[in-house]
Amino acid sequence: MNWIFFSLLYAIFNAIYVNYNAKYHFNGYVLGIVRGFGISFLLFPLIFTTNLNLSFDMFLVLVLQGVLIGFYDSHIFFASSLYGAHTTSGFMSLSVIITLLLWWSIRFNDLEELLNEGNRILTLCLIVSAITVSYWQMMKVHIKKQAEAYLYPLVFALALMSIATRYIALYSTNIYDGIIYYLTISCFISGIYNLIMYLIFVVFRKPKTKIKTITFKPMFWLVIFSMVLIASKSIALREANNPCYVVALLLLSPIIADIIKYKRINLNYNALVFLCFIVLLILFSKNN
Repeated sequence: MNWIFFSLLYAIFNAIYVNYNAKYHFNGYVLGIVRGFGISFLLFPLIFTTNLNLSFDMFLVLVLQGVLIGFYDSHIFFASSLYGAHTTSGFMSLSVIITLLLWWSIRFNDLEELLNEGNRILTLCLIVSAITVSYWQMMKVHIKKQAEAYLYPLVFALALMSIATRYIALYSTNIYDGIIYYLTISCFISGIYNLIMYLIFVVFRKPKTKIKTITFKPMFWLVIFSMVLIASKSIALREANNPCYVVALLLLSPIIADIIKYKRINLNYNALVFLCFIVLLILFSKNN
């Protein structure tokens, strides 16, 4: 059950990351550039302590993960600015269901095992659906068509990132190697992605809005928070039976972020219902 501890750690540092964005309001592409290159350059020497005999499949997944990270990080920041953090977070709850379905489509043998016990698969589907609905209600999501069109790619990106992280963690020589590959190769690719987007949409197009200058101190903490976040996420996704379990616990981040920001716990009916279904998911996974 180590995945529960590391999923909670992932949710806590994701909450810190959310508060970080809310405080500084950096351009999404600048954030992605600093985060990607900062992590990669800082930890690059550690790649020589790993087994460098990477298969082509693993290298391809690491590159794909980097592109997904670059796309997700910059666009989730822009989405929060455009549509509000609560609407964005609430809509992202759909990634729990999508992660479950995508994982079953890739690892069909996991689905076959559950199909032999119909009550288990129905219970899991019911819990995951209830988590999504209760979270949606808790975040008071009022989605417009424009926001929906913008956010759906992010939902799929988060689901694919979770599956790719699980693949990297499971099929690397060991968990240490998987985390270092992620932090160096994938983060470097994400930095390249955001640099290209920055050149296209900021340098060449020269928007009227001024780009905020990023200073050393927030840059340093961004890199540190991100490294802990990625390491805990990798371990959680390696240990969990299904990546959707980790994504579900990630939805605790807004509650944790509010506690960090306001220094108090404010739970309403919808939040309590959501937490009850999270507990049911943990109990279900334990029985597995």
